[in-house]
Amino acid sequence: MADNRYTTVAIVLHWAIALLIVGQIAGGFYMHNLPNTSAVKFDLYQLHKSFGLTILLLAFARLAWRLTHTRPALPASMSGWQRAASHVTHWAFYALMIATPLVGLALVSVSPRDIPTQYFGVIGVPHFGFLESGADAEDRFINLHKLLAFGILGLLALHVGAALKHAFVDRDGVFASMSPRQPAALLGVGAIFAALGVGALVYTLFGSSAAPAAEDEAMIAASSDGPACPGERLPVNWIIDEDRTALRFWGEQNGRKLAGRFSNFTTEIGFNENDLARSWVRVTIDSSSATTGDMLRDGELAADEWLDVKDHPTAQFLACEIVPDREGYIARGELSVKQSSGPIDLPFMVRISGGEAVANGGVNFSRTDFGLGLASSWLDEEGIGLDVRVEFEVHAAKER
Repeated sequence: MADNRYTTVAIVLHWAIALLIVGQIAGGFYMHNLPNTSAVKFDLYQLHKSFGLTILLLAFARLAWRLTHTRPALPASMSGWQRAASHVTHWAFYALMIATPLVGLALVSVSPRDIPTQYFGVIGVPHFGFLESGADAEDRFINLHKLLAFGILGLLALHVGAALKHAFVDRDGVFASMSPRQPAALLGVGAIFAALGVGALVYTLFGSSAAPAAEDEAMIAASSDGPACPGERLPVNWIIDEDRTALRFWGEQNGRKLAGRFSNFTTEIGFNENDLARSWVRVTIDSSSATTGDMLRDGELAADEWLDVKDHPTAQFLACEIVPDREGYIARGELSVKQSSGPIDLPFMVRISGGEAVANGGVNFSRTDFGLGLASSWLDEEGIGLDVRVEFEVHAAKER
């Protein structure tokens, strides 16, 4: 009788993979239908990637075990076409169990969002660097990933139907040969899911996004060598207190205000209230440092529909004309975001005392003027308002 059963390792891998696949498909449908404003959608996608990679690893282990161990013989009563169908289904499952997670990894590799893949938030998984990223490539892999998932669903339905036939109609022992009735098999499956539970807990505790890396600051510093103002200008004559300087933005979604900030930017100022003709200001912003407190929303902000951080890592505001206003000054300049540029009049106030200065200001503009969120989903379905408010507070000390 023992020869008519699969080995305990094969049984454990079979049922662990089967349960994971069912969970992945159900979870995939669930998270896909969540609105982008959902607080858990980003985390579900990250866990979906980790569970998918687990299926890939288990599938390779299952295939290696299959190639090195003899499977139980099929009943003599099975017809030729049933045997052929069994073999085809068997190997098609292996192909789909391996191909589907690999296509999922290819999908995140080409995504313009460029969100890193970390196995349960702690182990970095390299992307496929040989694939060209972009929205079109992402759409192709999304469709392929869905197609493979539906292929697994179809094979799963066929496999379950055949197993039930063997168990209750033919009663030929085929179902029993893979039944996890032995304690060792049940313990093995339980151990795999206990380990995955620990992985999910680790992700919950340590899987949050990290602060901007030091190399981002170096990238911004290099970008500050960009366009300059014409004519003779004041040198940079203010030292910025970065710890007390802030750049914030506000928007609206479905009637509710959304707040965010840029955590990484440089500010260069040549300003003298008695020499406005030569005064100027330049702000260079690390686009990837935009944060709103929602990881999914921040991922969308980084995508090509919005800030497109992969191809346009910085945005810049350069004001070469500063003129007095009733309550302070107006910095007249140009805002450059992605491939779009446009004039911006930025009102601000400055309080200077004893070589210390505090400047506050802000401006409203339409996001579509700078190519932000032009797709119909962002204009209609998601209810994102067109108006954006940007405000700053700069603390600085006079150069000596």
